[in-house]
Amino acid sequence: MEKITGFHPIRELLKKKGITGTLFIAGRKNEKVRSLRECAENRGLSVSQVSLKELDTIAGGLDHRGVLLMYDIKVQTEKTNLSRVLNDLDRRNACVLLLDGISDPHNLGAILRSADQFYIDLVVIPSRRTAPVSQVAVSSSAGAAHHVPLVHVTNLSRAAEACKQAGFWVYGADIQGESIERVDFTGRTALVLGSEGRGLSRLVREHCDGMVRIPSRGHVDSFNVSVAAGIILYELRRQQHFE
Repeated sequence: MEKITGFHPIRELLKKKGITGTLFIAGRKNEKVRSLRECAENRGLSVSQVSLKELDTIAGGLDHRGVLLMYDIKVQTEKTNLSRVLNDLDRRNACVLLLDGISDPHNLGAILRSADQFYIDLVVIPSRRTAPVSQVAVSSSAGAAHHVPLVHVTNLSRAAEACKQAGFWVYGADIQGESIERVDFTGRTALVLGSEGRGLSRLVREHCDGMVRIPSRGHVDSFNVSVAAGIILYELRRQQHFE
């Protein structure tokens, strides 16, 4: 089971469907605590009042501030038929984000926050060699991770091909690609982001229709991947006249 702390992240998570678990509460009983307890009980989760010492042990070093949610959540997998999920995205300007080897949970959280802000229809994450949607990632996303539709897949290159079969143009982010201001992002678009170290894997790259880059003239050769995600997604949605 996963653990998450903090009133705001827990409240956002409790809005998610398919969640089960236990809310642990310690310390003073105020309006925020009562509201959180009521929200958890309304979702069918159990609530346990514990001592601060007990909560310290349960938290295992996390800064709990008197509340901690230990939870499981049902996550879609490729077995639910990714192609069907993609075909159900019937908006003309639907956008899918594929993450290839994002191993830093802070980066993952920041990317999910941008995905939420730009109303990305689906985020596809490989089930291996990637950061989990953990407490750190959720906190870094400011709770946005619980609002972004996520699908975990076993093979990202097959997922990219499924996007193409569903009518999406698939673009990979790469420093040698074409400047994003010269790329036509209108229509159904999928963006693939790779890890900061090795970038996109060879197989995933082979399934992309093209490579795109952010124009820059700095002294270092690239943006942090979460910053790059925000910039490219902004340009993509700008071209789509998205509001």
